[in-house]
Amino acid sequence: MNRNFLHATAILVGTMVGVGVFGIPFAFSKSGLLIGFLFLAAIGFFTLIINLLYGEIVLRTSAPHQLVGYTNFYLGPVFKRIILFSILLGTYGALLAYIIIAGDFLNNILSSFFKLTPGGYSTWFFIIGSFFVLAGHRTVAWVEFFLMSLFIGVVIMVVILGVPHINIENFQYTDWKSWFLPYGVLLFAFAGMAAVPIQRDILSGQENKLKKSITIGVLVTGALYLAFALTILGISGAATSPDAINGLIEPLGGKIVFLGSLFGILAVSTSFIMLGSILLDTFSLDYGISRFKAWLMVVILPFVLFVGGLRSFVDVISLAGSLGIGIESIILIKTFIKAKTKGDRVPEYSLSIPAWFLYLLMAIFAGGVVYALFVR
Repeated sequence: MNRNFLHATAILVGTMVGVGVFGIPFAFSKSGLLIGFLFLAAIGFFTLIINLLYGEIVLRTSAPHQLVGYTNFYLGPVFKRIILFSILLGTYGALLAYIIIAGDFLNNILSSFFKLTPGGYSTWFFIIGSFFVLAGHRTVAWVEFFLMSLFIGVVIMVVILGVPHINIENFQYTDWKSWFLPYGVLLFAFAGMAAVPIQRDILSGQENKLKKSITIGVLVTGALYLAFALTILGISGAATSPDAINGLIEPLGGKIVFLGSLFGILAVSTSFIMLGSILLDTFSLDYGISRFKAWLMVVILPFVLFVGGLRSFVDVISLAGSLGIGIESIILIKTFIKAKTKGDRVPEYSLSIPAWFLYLLMAIFAGGVVYALFVR
């Protein structure tokens, strides 16, 4: 494996692995390991297919775009507006989730010095993070990859230190009443399709390796998620906390919780600033809105939702995954079908997927959207 291939694969893993990983053990603790594992295997497989579809779309198109641009190119302005709506839904959901979980992380780190509630810490995180969003993502871009590497390292460390404390009895139950919870959480955790065009750029001149890079990236991420979920669930069982970390205080001690929370807040901070800045640039550059008004449009809504009482980290990422990522995936499949015949470039790989399977996949994502909205 050459350096560019490793870099391209690491970009995909780094884009997917984020604070969503902390919600997986809690979702498993509610549904039970069997249901959680089945969802992880299914969502991991769906993610692999979706990312490979996106990779072929990218390779069939001469001009570089992101998902909104490819959608507009192949499906037109109506679907462009729909995909923008789904991206906004997912982005605002992610920003809200970052605000929520930041309070828990900061409480673990600073509670010995400052007597604030987790909600108070979340408010201060929002205030400080919002000003960095206004400054722009370039203020943190240079440390993003480094911090993400450390974050993944901490997740691996928790797994290694936690294995001796696993209680097998914590795996031996199933709750069908909460069977759907892992679906949206895992969709959110596996979300990383925005990295695929970047992978193509990194592999310029070696585009034939894109398919392998995507496949390895998704498999590595899935294995990491499974190991983390098994470890946390095995240690904490039904007492698993929504942030996965607080439930480790007794078995692993305060140091690992402090370390996990420290790198957790660093990951949340960079993700909040990067994601917020990208959305700000979208409003400002693509829609001609003044930078200050665009900034207000980015930061006010998630904070209003937080103040209004949306404080459940797992529920927020579950809904954002089910709706935002679900809608994006449906439109991406439609874009792929159109790109098969309308692409202006010969791709380095071409997937032979039956049309019935693609429509089945769209039906599954559509079913997830409907269930999340009207049933759960």
